Amino acid sequence: MNCPSCSRPVALARGTCVYCGAPLPEDVREAAASAAQRVLQSATLAGLESAAMGHDHERQKRYLVIETTAQPAEVLAEACGMSVWDARQWQATSRYRLLRVMQEPQVGEPLAALRAKGLQPLVVYGDVVAQARSPIPVESIDISALPLQCTLREEPEGAVSRKELSEPEIALIISAPIKRERQKEQRSRLRQDTRLEEAWLVHVHLRHETRPWEIDPRRTAYGGPGLASAHMRTLELVRRLATVAPLDEAFKNIVPALSPGADPSNELAGFQSSRAKPRDKEQKTVVLDNVTQFREYSAWRGALERMVSARSIAGP
Repeated sequence: MNCPSCSRPVALARGTCVYCGAPLPEDVREAAASAAQRVLQSATLAGLESAAMGHDHERQKRYLVIETTAQPAEVLAEACGMSVWDARQWQATSRYRLLRVMQEPQVGEPLAALRAKGLQPLVVYGDVVAQARSPIPVESIDISALPLQCTLREEPEGAVSRKELSEPEIALIISAPIKRERQKEQRSRLRQDTRLEEAWLVHVHLRHETRPWEIDPRRTAYGGPGLASAHMRTLELVRRLATVAPLDEAFKNIVPALSPGADPSNELAGFQSSRAKPRDKEQKTVVLDNVTQFREYSAWRGALERMVSARSIAGP
């Protein structure tokens, strides 16, 4: 919302415009208060960007996706302006390829051009992708129960709920290796000696839910008999579910884009701080990972799978 007097954006929920001092109408103050609340509730960079741009921006976004294996490599190369070798690499690494993200008024021209060259691109709506960027953490799974019994925490400060994971309801499983890099920061400069750690996330997309369920072997507890590690039980679970639902592992072929992430060892911080002696020059650890990149990939990929499945059920 903008100030009626000077047309500048209103960023604060106050009675007067911060630029020109003119009184602000009630609807403008309410819109500013709502925008500020969305920013405060944003837990990720993607969420912060979405809140800053507003819901209208997300509604106008269009994800232009092509099915790489639907046409020969020669047709794909000609339509996308690349070599046949590159087109074959696309086909070998992933079934679906995100071509670009555009605004609603701009997507019509490239869409028509791709169709004219023999491709049938798919369009995913941005508001659906925005909802799927915030997965629901799975806190525990009882793999001995049929159907699977899970405990979830849909909101960070919300109560834990128990739900069944019905295998026929699964639309897509996405398995992804997570790259994590730790850097020690001292005197506002990052040291060059870094340590790269491997992690793993699994997203389960359901047919009638927008947000995926996120399984993290480091945080998800497993119930049932046996002494296998959480990593091995997650691997067994993915293989089991892959027999009834599609499994997407194409994210491993995407170059990692590292951004600030959460430190998985924060639970030990209290114990360490109670025993460590205070130091004047305490080194800070900066954790970088590609979790945000994976959640964005999972969001549009899951939305696409639900859309394609709904079309196949509805028929021509």
